[in-house]
Order: sequence, then C-alpha cells, then structure tokens
Amino acid sequence: AGSERRGDSLYHSKERQKESAEINASLFALKECVRARASNSSRVPFRNHNLTRLLRESFERDGARLCIIAAVSPNATDTEHSVETLRFATAIVGTDGQICEGETRIVVPVMKTFESKDILSPKQWDHGQLKRFLERVKLSRVKLTEKHDGRVLMKMSVQQMRSQLFDDKDSEQAK
Repeated sequence: AGSERRGDSLYHSKERQKESAEINASLFALKECVRARASNSSRVPFRNHNLTRLLRESFERDGARLCIIAAVSPNATDTEHSVETLRFATAIVGTDGQICEGETRIVVPVMKTFESKDILSPKQWDHGQLKRFLERVKLSRVKLTEKHDGRVLMKMSVQQMRSQLFDDKDSEQAK
C-alpha cells in the first residue's frame, strides 16, 4: 500500500503521492467495514469507499468469509514495512483466535546451513566483509573507500550507489 512515512515518500511524484493516499483511504474504509462486521454492528459503512461498495455483498451476507493475505519482504531493509503490514492485517482481523496460518512448507537449504549467531545483517558488515561479499557476487570493480561499510551502504539509494560506487562504464553492472 502507499507509504505515509515522509522519508519514504520524499522523492515520490505528486501522482504517486495521490495514488498512495487513495490506497490508504480504501484500506481504512475496508478496515472499518471488517470491524463493524466482526462486532455484529447493525450498520456496516460500506458506502464510504468504492472498494467497499464492490464488496457490499460480502459484508451483508450471512456466512460470508474474509481472507486477508499480507505480503511481507524478507529483506532487512524492508523490516519496518513488513512489521507495519502485519500490524495492519492483525488490526483488520481482530483477535488472535481469528488468525490462522496457511500450510506450513519445509524449505530445504541448498547451501551450507549456519548457526544464527554466524549470520550478520548487512547493516553490521565492516568494510572488509562488504568487500568480500561484493567480490563473491562478482562486483569486484565497485569503488569502495574505507568509509563504506554495510551500514553506510544500506542507507544509500540506488542512484547514490551508482554515482559513488561505479564508473559510468560500469554502471550497467549495478542494474
């Protein structure tokens, strides 16, 4: 959904900011309808938004069920967004008793497994660890200086990385 955080939307165009506001308005209307339905309210405010008008039958019909799918990202840089997504989904669903998990899948590791204490977040990498990682993923021509470590790199935008870490001829390697 649209991000309301100033830092995230700082570089968004007016059109994208308007789209984000519309998405958030539709999600708010949906949440209000679900809450009214869950509390057996006599009035479900489905007329507050076009999305909830489309879903009117689901709010009025007895026995109607709701499925919420919350998509989260495994990237460390997206942790805040993933937590907010889960908070929103929980707020819509309500109590923990109403939350059910999907089918459990077993993931078979294809590489050597590590103890959790051996795994560092990229934000915790020092200059040497970052340099070794870039060499391992065939990005050894990146122009790293001693000031570049994992924390600094994780704060950079893609444009900043391209301008600071790659020559013009190597910028295709960054894409």
